[in-house]
Amino acid sequence: MPFISVIIPVYNAQEFLPGALESIETQDFADWEVILVDDGSTDGSPALCDSYAQRDPRFRVIHQENAGTSAARNTALKAAQGEYITFMDNDDWWRIPEALTLVHEALTRRPVDLLWHMSARANPEGTEITEAEPTSIASTIDSLSTDEAIRTIIDNELTTSAVWTKVIRRDFLTEHGIVFPSGMRNEDTDVSAQIIAHIDSVAWLDQRFYVYRMGHPYAQTSHSLAVSTVDDLEHVLRSNLSAARSLSEGRRGALMAFLARPMMVWVGQASALGLLDEKKHGQQARRRKAFISQFFLPLVSQSHTREARIAQWACRLLGVRACAQLLGVQFRRMHPELVAHSTTK
Repeated sequence: MPFISVIIPVYNAQEFLPGALESIETQDFADWEVILVDDGSTDGSPALCDSYAQRDPRFRVIHQENAGTSAARNTALKAAQGEYITFMDNDDWWRIPEALTLVHEALTRRPVDLLWHMSARANPEGTEITEAEPTSIASTIDSLSTDEAIRTIIDNELTTSAVWTKVIRRDFLTEHGIVFPSGMRNEDTDVSAQIIAHIDSVAWLDQRFYVYRMGHPYAQTSHSLAVSTVDDLEHVLRSNLSAARSLSEGRRGALMAFLARPMMVWVGQASALGLLDEKKHGQQARRRKAFISQFFLPLVSQSHTREARIAQWACRLLGVRACAQLLGVQFRRMHPELVAHSTTK
């Protein structure tokens, strides 16, 4: 059984995939496997995956009809044999050959359900890497309870919903039946929330070894924003808030602190697309506005990040409705390309 399984969904990634795979192949630590799920690619990606598997059996390839990122990851989860699981997107990479050595040392020293870390960022060409400086909170996290550790990571603005910032014990995922929701977007937020809800132990890795390539034309973040994507995030928020009711007070607060940012994103998206306009969207708009009225302020009040504090202040000073409008304005300003060509599908 390998120490770690690295899951990579592959779809039309022949331009970037070699860089991703070579960053794993050149790791100092050798006890790994990579599960490549070719999700119905129509370019040279399937042959590229097969070529790596032929020269190194630690690369395992599964070909399937196109079913989306969630389905590809779930296929890989069923096949994975590692003690731990982590993820990589097919256009990203690890920037240092010691990455898995650092992960292994951390989990050997203190085995936990979740080893959390933060990524660096790269421009579309991959020539400029930013935000790569290590953090310095690992020892602090070790000294805290799990609930306190989660809150500290969130309050220091060191987390995202991305599953590739997490190394998870495989049996933990199996025990809690955690899989990716197929046929919808915002799947990372859903899985990360479930992980946070159930972990018994957590550690932090200060080194930023994962590089997230931003802004190239094929990235999901470069797509136009569909109403269905906004609805998917609402579903993720509702389902995890419902599940939070059965948690202890401390864990419920930690989960709500995590969900504060997805809630702000969702409100900004819904407002930017005019989905809160009752004249145009009727009962659906009223449902969304009722959800905001019930949960927005309680969520942002749990988070101590700068943006959550600003949203909390705006809500109390101007009201929730005005705060939602401001978040919509901010979203349009920050993501004009997503809003300009948004769809209703």
